[in-house]
Amino acid sequence: HFNSFPRLRKAETEAALFFQIFPNVSVTIYPHSVYTLLTFPSEVPGRTHERLSLLMAPGAKKTSDVSDEYHEKCQSLMDFVTNINDEDVVAIENLQVGLRNARSRDMHGEFLPKYDWPVHRFQNMVLSGLHGNFVNEGIMPVLSDEFASSL
Repeated sequence: HFNSFPRLRKAETEAALFFQIFPNVSVTIYPHSVYTLLTFPSEVPGRTHERLSLLMAPGAKKTSDVSDEYHEKCQSLMDFVTNINDEDVVAIENLQVGLRNARSRDMHGEFLPKYDWPVHRFQNMVLSGLHGNFVNEGIMPVLSDEFASSL
């Protein structure tokens, strides 16, 4: 569909990298493009404003693509990314409703380390930031170098 960034190894042409910059920046790097997602608070509790940008690699356009075809492919890619983001928003908003309902019923659950560590980590980052402290490294995940070692 698109040419990749130059100098990528085979494993890198089939992978995506996801970065979160606390508190509101997400960067996704694919072999042919970069997506940025900025989130901003709104005046409505539990809602945010988002700005999603798609940045294509300078050489992403295939030589066989005419301009209109390339722009259509880019729009299809943006539609796909927007759809995935919209699905994530629905999931997160439903999680917020569940948390609000649990709190109103005085229900307390446990974090499941396998699934909830990003939420636990983020909440601790917010609390640490509010208190002017550094993030407790003990809550950071143990990262694997499996991908990097395959290069």
